[in-house]
Amino acid sequence: PEVASGDEADVVPGYDLESRLPNIRPGIADWRVYEKYCEDLLSFLFVPPLNPPIPQSRDERNVNRRDYILPNYALDGSFWQFMRTHYEAHLVIAEVKNLRRGPGKAEVLQVANYLNPCGTGLFALILARGDLDQTAQWICREQWVQHRKLIVGLSDEDVLQMVRSKMAGGDPAELVRQKIEDFRLGI
Repeated sequence: PEVASGDEADVVPGYDLESRLPNIRPGIADWRVYEKYCEDLLSFLFVPPLNPPIPQSRDERNVNRRDYILPNYALDGSFWQFMRTHYEAHLVIAEVKNLRRGPGKAEVLQVANYLNPCGTGLFALILARGDLDQTAQWICREQWVQHRKLIVGLSDEDVLQMVRSKMAGGDPAELVRQKIEDFRLGI
């Protein structure tokens, strides 16, 4: 495994990510810590085949500021190539929500606003401390059915499962694939 950079050069990133998460408090006090955690997490889980996360990307009019964008140029037959081809995931948006509650309608609509077939594409992840609430789940369904915008929520539990999968030699994107499959089968 790759070695983490920083004070402890012998720390394996997966173990570091697994141990850091429980120490980050949900809410405004630790939002920056959680945001940095998510940047490290996205790099560990998905780079490569995705390109490294671009933080705080703004649109041309400076109206929308996406927490992270991971360019997707995968041409290796992987899950991410499939996502690019079938779900227009040219640039994967990852929005970070360090809320004390699960993301709701407002958070999902914010992310849906970032998705555009001529811009970033039509796929986004919401990384949050808990699961999307029921209203948010309904809005995700509505965005998919009406606009083909696919938004997947990832909770702390999901994140830890993906980290453990990667450390065991698996593909952490498998959890994202399963969430998409479950979502589509539920419609």
